[in-house]
Amino acid sequence: MTGIANADYEITSIKSQSKALHANDFFTKYPSLHAFFDRELELSAIDEGDETCEVEIRPSLNAILAILTRLKVNTNYEGLGNGVGDGGPSVSSALDPSSFVPHLEACSTSKYMSIRDRCATAIAIVARPFERSRILTQALDEATYSERYSNRTHGALLRVKSVLRIIMDESCDRSSARKACDEFTEEITRCALRGLLQSSHLLKKMDKNGDPIVPALLASTWLECAIVTLQLSDVLLSCASSPSLSSSRLASMPSALLEIVDVNTSSVDALRGQLDQRYSSEPGLSDLTSLISRRLVEWSIINGNDLSSTVSRVLTDDGVPYEGKEAIMETLLACVLADEISDVDACTLSSCIWNYLHRMTSSFDGVVRDCEGSYASLKLALQLLARLDQTGATHSEHLNTLCALSQRVRNEECRVEAMRTWGVLLSVSENGSDIAENAYEFVTLLDRETMDWQSASTDVRLAAADALHNSGLLKYVFKNGEKEALKSLFVNDEAHTKLVKISFLILEDEDDDVRRSACVGVMSAINGTTTIKDLPQTECVLKLAFRALFDGRTTMEPWLADSFALLLPEVCESTSTILLTAFSEQKIKSTTRNHQKLFDEEEHPRREPMLLAQMAAHALKRAMMESNEYADTVVNALSAARVTIEGCVHNLERFIDIAKSANMDAACYANENVEAFHFVTVNMIVIWMLKNSSPSAQSFREACVVFSGASLVHPSLRFTALRTVLGNSAEGEDCDDNERQHHHPCFLL
Repeated sequence: MTGIANADYEITSIKSQSKALHANDFFTKYPSLHAFFDRELELSAIDEGDETCEVEIRPSLNAILAILTRLKVNTNYEGLGNGVGDGGPSVSSALDPSSFVPHLEACSTSKYMSIRDRCATAIAIVARPFERSRILTQALDEATYSERYSNRTHGALLRVKSVLRIIMDESCDRSSARKACDEFTEEITRCALRGLLQSSHLLKKMDKNGDPIVPALLASTWLECAIVTLQLSDVLLSCASSPSLSSSRLASMPSALLEIVDVNTSSVDALRGQLDQRYSSEPGLSDLTSLISRRLVEWSIINGNDLSSTVSRVLTDDGVPYEGKEAIMETLLACVLADEISDVDACTLSSCIWNYLHRMTSSFDGVVRDCEGSYASLKLALQLLARLDQTGATHSEHLNTLCALSQRVRNEECRVEAMRTWGVLLSVSENGSDIAENAYEFVTLLDRETMDWQSASTDVRLAAADALHNSGLLKYVFKNGEKEALKSLFVNDEAHTKLVKISFLILEDEDDDVRRSACVGVMSAINGTTTIKDLPQTECVLKLAFRALFDGRTTMEPWLADSFALLLPEVCESTSTILLTAFSEQKIKSTTRNHQKLFDEEEHPRREPMLLAQMAAHALKRAMMESNEYADTVVNALSAARVTIEGCVHNLERFIDIAKSANMDAACYANENVEAFHFVTVNMIVIWMLKNSSPSAQSFREACVVFSGASLVHPSLRFTALRTVLGNSAEGEDCDDNERQHHHPCFLL
């Protein structure tokens, strides 16, 4: 009905309501609901004012508030004058949702905080713009603390906050009819400044013993209203359309309110004062702590104070709850992303965050010291470290901490951020020993996280792709021109092999974001491409990656031969034995089946093993043809990795024997079974790739005749055997020359 899913979002934000209906349009579309809402809200208001009422809350109130808070702000500007009424949709007075405001104001004094909060939000949404000044003035008049009427005071402050937030959003979005509301916005801002100054005792009112009288919930709400008001006054003064506005009383009024706010929020001592004078479990104390913590960071940046000292004091103080530390790092992260942190502050902040991280994990055994609440702080700390300059600050303790977090912390969000930060730290490390000690563990972790696409979530796979890109380790694989210099800094051959495997696995991931991140990492390693718009399609990246692997090399390293064998598991001795055993077990079932299943089960929803096999073989064949010396090293290296023509011929002969034992034609079995087709085709492609470099090039002839002579075999398999293996032999007389020329063993390329 409202165009918004029932999700957790900031309902007072205009941006979050982009798909919602205007309050005007909603009741024009559903006119019968207006009378129903009005009647039910009136009854709820009566019940709220009757202290003898036995009904706690009317069942309809929650449902009505759920709908109202998901509508767009009322745009009925009638009554503003000066032609402003032309700016928004017209609405009949009988259907104007602003008639709900008196009832909602009465309900906003409820003893239930959720009702007070949603009523305040609903008032800001359904009220017409010219009514906001009256609503805000009345609410501020009620904002006088009395222990008996604390709910009424809190409800009044919530109404002030909701109205100011709506106006703030509209002021930042200076479009359509909102431009004509500057005078009214200025008037509301002056009212808010004047009323908040009069109610400033709500922030910090003490008794004779120095203990606070006003609850933390009221103090935090008043402080939030004051901060929004100061922000609104800054916006109005910065974009004033006439000199009269900037020279009005508005220009001088914020300073008094700002002084009150700064006195209570600009130092760590002020934060400690609020915490020491209140119970740790007092309602609203966490919100008050968060607000003060954010102000601490903003104050330090604006006034050029020692930011790192402030942050360090808060993070190392065990008396500050995790909400305050979380707010500190949220604000820091926002400032870093907005490039508001100087290079000097960034360096010292990095050290502070590292100290905080080490403290949290000093007794780490899989659980963060501060338990659940600290997971959010830990995540933010890791995000900060990934974005702060880490040059010159890298040492083994940092790497070991990230290693422990990535492997043993239970929270997935923290694990993925630890992986990303670990990758960043490896990239900036200038110590080769640090890389050698940690890179293998890092690659092993990524291999484990990406190995099983069924169990690994999309977030984990994306983090693995980002971490691999951040680490810069792919240059050890794909940047052939510097391979000798890089080789001395890197680890063993097994890590190289895993890197190749991970790279091609995430390049074929089912998720677009994972593939995009993988493409950025690979292309950055190959030619320095780092922008998304300059990236080619994934298939082109795969081709370029294979070309970078094999071109320009003088020798075939063992890790590269092992990588080739992993990409073509059908030719590996261990894997081929398993596949042949499976074919032997399936042959009885296959004899009774004359057609392929409609839906075949897949090991990976996107992975194309045949495509990878053909790309790898084609790239290596091309590199071998350019250098006879290199071709010899390829044959020797692949032989060491148990990839040989003899092995491929043996696989084909075993496959033919299995089919014969079941009284089946091997070509037909390969034609109807996907796994068998892949097995036979890949083995033939490897034979084609190595036949010119092998002394036993003719040993495969008899095995391939079986698949080239059958008329019912798949054309791709038939021509692979005929064109690339048998050439223009007598067995291919039934095919014309044109067909032979247009078929290639790597038929997918």
